[in-house]
Amino acid sequence: MSNDETTPRQPGTAPGTADEFDRRDALRAIAAVVRGDGIEVDADSTPARWSVAVVHEVVVPGTDRKLKLRFRVALGPLPDIEADLWSLMTAEEGFGRPQAKALGKRVKAACLSSAAIEKARGRVDGWFASMAQRAAGFGEAWRPKGFADELGRVIGFGGRIPRLQTLLDALEEAFSTAAARAGLKVRRERLENASGLGVYLDSFATARAMVRKLRLFVGPTNSGKTHAAMDRLAEAPSGCYLAPLRLLALEGQEALETRGRPCSLVTGEERDVRPGAAFTSSTIEMVNTSKVWGACVIDEIQMIGDPDRGWAWTQAVAGVAAPEILMTGSADAIPYLQRLATALGEELEVVEFTRKSPLRVQEERVALDGVRRGDAVIAFSRKDVMGLRRELLARDHTVAVIYGALSPEVRRAEARRFREGTADVLVATDAIGMGLNLPVARVVLSTTRKYDGREERDLNSSEIRQIGGRAGRFGMHEEGRVAVLEGENINPVRRALTTPPVPPEDPRAWISPNLSHVEAIARELDTDSLAKVLRTAGQELLRANQTFRMTDLEQRIQAAAAVDRAKLPLAERDMLARCPIDVRDQNNLRLLALWATNQGKGLRNSAPDAAERFHHRVGTDVELEKAERAVKELTAYAWLAYRFPDAYPEMDLCQERRAMLNAFIERTLAERSLARACPVCGTRLKANHRFRVCDSCYAGRVEERQGDRRGRRPDGARGQPPQPQAGNGGKDGAEGRLPHFHHPVPGRDRGKGGAGHRKRRPASS
Repeated sequence: MSNDETTPRQPGTAPGTADEFDRRDALRAIAAVVRGDGIEVDADSTPARWSVAVVHEVVVPGTDRKLKLRFRVALGPLPDIEADLWSLMTAEEGFGRPQAKALGKRVKAACLSSAAIEKARGRVDGWFASMAQRAAGFGEAWRPKGFADELGRVIGFGGRIPRLQTLLDALEEAFSTAAARAGLKVRRERLENASGLGVYLDSFATARAMVRKLRLFVGPTNSGKTHAAMDRLAEAPSGCYLAPLRLLALEGQEALETRGRPCSLVTGEERDVRPGAAFTSSTIEMVNTSKVWGACVIDEIQMIGDPDRGWAWTQAVAGVAAPEILMTGSADAIPYLQRLATALGEELEVVEFTRKSPLRVQEERVALDGVRRGDAVIAFSRKDVMGLRRELLARDHTVAVIYGALSPEVRRAEARRFREGTADVLVATDAIGMGLNLPVARVVLSTTRKYDGREERDLNSSEIRQIGGRAGRFGMHEEGRVAVLEGENINPVRRALTTPPVPPEDPRAWISPNLSHVEAIARELDTDSLAKVLRTAGQELLRANQTFRMTDLEQRIQAAAAVDRAKLPLAERDMLARCPIDVRDQNNLRLLALWATNQGKGLRNSAPDAAERFHHRVGTDVELEKAERAVKELTAYAWLAYRFPDAYPEMDLCQERRAMLNAFIERTLAERSLARACPVCGTRLKANHRFRVCDSCYAGRVEERQGDRRGRRPDGARGQPPQPQAGNGGKDGAEGRLPHFHHPVPGRDRGKGGAGHRKRRPASS
């Protein structure tokens, strides 16, 4: 049956013979007549249900934006039409096109005059009024024009005309999404205002009350900028020198005292207070922003762009109360300081320094055999540093090493060995980029990539300039050279040393919540969980701030989670969470949690006693690494002992053990050949042993694997690591389960590509 003609029963047939199928066809014929008016019918229902498409224009509250909403209104059955339809179908003349047209006119009139249409429009208007009322609660966080644009996209429905309830559901969903964003913004603003982070600069009342001058001494390494700043600092009646490292703070103390200015030293774990001293040299986190100084020098100012520690430089620049703030560093800091100075309303003067001796790129790659006296070979992990040390020792060099795991005292001792000629080559990480004045003739990068704690990435230009700038110390070398080892690409080095710094994509300075911020956020959130407070601050605050952004708080959050269970006030837990531990080491986190628990119970914490295992003169490679970890634990203990002396009373013993360990490490590193040991059981290995673990430990591991494959543990060993042998120096060697490796020692049977055994394997493997 077509839309143009409907004949469920031909005229002349017997009356009363129409059935339900005929009724549906007739309804569809009527609907075809009125379809152009937006009227549709559900012919399958009994009685039939009609609906009509409605166009309704609304103005989005808060804007002049008009939207045309199209939706379908359900009208329900039309009883009169239903009765007349059935009469016509059972009449003798039957139901045809004329009858469909006649009923179509009546359907149209009934539908378009239905009260349901105005009721539906009223529901739409009511929803918009409700939306406007709810949006008013968000204040300035609500963006009505943006929401109007979003509604314009929502009401399209891909060309379809939705039912009224479907449209209202879509409008409500769009509002809920926008409201969630606005509500989050309101929450963030409330937290920022409550904590004081939204008005961060106002927290430094003493500095804000002063008229200050910001001076930036900018230039490459070896340009004399720090020397000039220290000269100017020494002319002031009092002052402070702020450094990124304890090593630099020590040098700052010495620099001021050689200028006739008694100077105290303050670091996280050390105090050397000189009676009557008007000057202080300290690590930058220890800055005193409540004291008025005559002048201040902030060194390595480019660190203000570091996401982990940059907050400390921001705090110093914004908070030190001194009429003159002298900052020294590379040009990478300029965009950050310009924006910060604008926010401070203070003048920034940039004084440029040029390098005193030229720095050149050496295009020829350097083979390890081509490393010569006075070179510094740079790697970016302890493992690589020790591997290069071993290879250079095998080539008859004497080698000093510097890497991040070493304490400042040991780094200084190793630098002294290189400076005095006891070691003719230096192998170091980028730890030499700050705080060490070394007679390096040439810097050789072993790689142009590094793991930064988050990902493996290319060195950026600032890092290459900072490291490469250590070559060619003025007065010792006519020029400095920067090269790469064989197999590496010189292009990144060339670009870094021959092109100006690239401005950062985001020049906002980093800031970190202090105790007052933490306590205010905790009150606002009604929580006592330090980890929750820090996580909220890291995820929600300062998202839209034009001057500042939140530092990476992940390490502090992990430390906070470790101490949150201790029965301690929030302020003490916050201090504990700042303790300088390696949160990547679960043993360190457990130790911190134990200390916090004991402190909460009123128990005294003893100084770590791992140092007692290192009374012998020199150690193995395994003992060296354990000694480095032990120094870190003692450093953390000393840091806490200065802040909670009652809970950590063994400061003198801690410092004594730390000094003993540092001496042990220095002696071990100064050895011509570093003895090797199995990292599992501590058994000493022969110099020509090809693998990292001893044969006994490897055999035990093989038996354990075979037992696992058979579904049981091997007899005798029962799957447990072998016990250290008597007298093998492995008292503390078996820590945890056996490692899943039996690799050859780096530097043996290796080609240009690095460590690896390529030809034969011992029968035991």
